[in-house]
Amino acid sequence: MQVVTAQNSFNGELLESIFRTSKKTITEYVREIERNNRYKSVRQDITLGTILDDRSRLVDLYEACLEQDAHIRAVIETLESQILGDRYMLARMNDKGKYVKDIQYTQRVQGSQFDKIIKGIVESKLYGFSLIEIMPHIDPKTGKLAEVNLIERRNVLPDQHTVVKRQGIWLPNWNVSSKAYRSNYVLVNSGGIGLFSATTPLILAKKFTVANYVNFSHTYGQPIIHGKTVSESNADRKRLANEIANAAQNKVVITGIEDEVDIKTFTMSNSEKIYTSLIEFVNREVSNLILGSESMAGATQSYVGSTKAHQDIFRERIEVYRRYIENIMNEEVMPRLVAMGYIPEGLEFKYSNRIEMNNEDRIKLYQLITDKYEVSADEIEKEFGINVGKQLNAVPMTSGGVSSGIGSKSNNDRRVMSDEEYYKRYGHSRSSQIANFLKQ
Repeated sequence: MQVVTAQNSFNGELLESIFRTSKKTITEYVREIERNNRYKSVRQDITLGTILDDRSRLVDLYEACLEQDAHIRAVIETLESQILGDRYMLARMNDKGKYVKDIQYTQRVQGSQFDKIIKGIVESKLYGFSLIEIMPHIDPKTGKLAEVNLIERRNVLPDQHTVVKRQGIWLPNWNVSSKAYRSNYVLVNSGGIGLFSATTPLILAKKFTVANYVNFSHTYGQPIIHGKTVSESNADRKRLANEIANAAQNKVVITGIEDEVDIKTFTMSNSEKIYTSLIEFVNREVSNLILGSESMAGATQSYVGSTKAHQDIFRERIEVYRRYIENIMNEEVMPRLVAMGYIPEGLEFKYSNRIEMNNEDRIKLYQLITDKYEVSADEIEKEFGINVGKQLNAVPMTSGGVSSGIGSKSNNDRRVMSDEEYYKRYGHSRSSQIANFLKQ
């Protein structure tokens, strides 16, 4: 499983796991929930040598749903798109209480191996736990971490802080909380069995619903071709049936003078709504649970206000994920990276305060800002990728605080409205140089 070896790690040992991710049923899910309930009832009596917190079969159920359902896979991809990339940094707090980005060390934590750490932390909320292995080696080509691994969950007993070599067998094992392994392993335990425990029964029900929907479509979705002949000979009837059956390929049907061929279609009934409505219900519940909003996973809303409300909920949910990642990174991962000598002490992992919005809202925001403040060309290029020159609407201010532009010299403006009310009514600030073509 791992290639790099190091002291105080068990990555040289191949973990033996059994994967059962096909033909899963709700009955198996109920059985695993009962198993976990029994463990929680007797976990105060745990003794060494006894495997109690074995969630391997529950992980099989989770992965079966993740592998076989396209919707939840798309939801997870949407979640990862909001937490990975250039959104995070390493920063120090200055005397004013503001975080200042350290560009040099931020570049060291923005790579494929570091993304594995973040994905492992997020998956701990979905699966209930994650065990992250951080190897102390540095890639000589990139200067970044050489290898980070997510240990197979089927071999991890999270509440017992133990990794077993063979799934379901106690020995040999490694205690990741011991001093020998503590520096290279981060066990992230959310305290429960993860959000997937709520999505799994829904997706299992959806899988059988889709199968029934396919059978329904094959039975009632295709029309019946009805052939009628006056001949009482079985040979003539079979000949006509074969001609009709081959008509789709040959495009030719040869019948007798008095033979008839017509197509019988079923009357429209909304019976398929039983299946489609259940599938839509499951997709909606999965999106709301993980992302906080179904519209962020592709669903359409009836009006614009509803879409904006869903966007606000989605941003709040992403903020919760980011705060969770920041806490785990600063409490568990960063001290280990400092001990390895990979980064200096005093840096904190932070997500940027950049407002997440669509292109239309971003353009409106910059229009509002550039009417009131002078924005550098570098900022415009960084945000939109457009090279711009001098800002035209940057009007110099007089000593009294009033702009000296053309808009401020208008005799019609008695300054009854505030600047904000003026902008809402006319769509531009008082200082904007707007020509009135109706008077020219």
